[in-house]
Amino acid sequence: MIWYNGKTALKFAMKLLEDKYETMSEIQFLNVDLELESKQDISLLVADLKKVATILHYDKDEYRQLARIEATGEVSTPDKAINHICELIESCSRNALKQWLSCSRRTFDIGFESGTSPKCFNQALDADTLLRISAIGAGMEITIYPIEK
Repeated sequence: MIWYNGKTALKFAMKLLEDKYETMSEIQFLNVDLELESKQDISLLVADLKKVATILHYDKDEYRQLARIEATGEVSTPDKAINHICELIESCSRNALKQWLSCSRRTFDIGFESGTSPKCFNQALDADTLLRISAIGAGMEITIYPIEK
């Protein structure tokens, strides 16, 4: 057994508390990405969205085309972000919308950063938002990123 004098024990306890609070972080909503995949050309769709959004990734090979798009501007909730991206899609040209329909994957990926607080965390999507996602033929997934140390 190791014995500490009062001052050393206090320093040791303070260090344990500091380490505990350094690793604590809050769970938080990060963003919503729109993920697209198609065996057809989607360059017009990506070009239209590039005017009003950030293209995080656009790649094409002989088999498929992939794009990951994020709305620009401040979006504080998944519901607002998804509705904003829906507005961007709905404002695309007719030819871009034809390419949208050719996509085999149209997914809203809602990103969250994990954390240790609060004990319970939730974010809701309105029924109208879920109907809108369905109406444009898209799906939804959730990505939870680990706490960065």
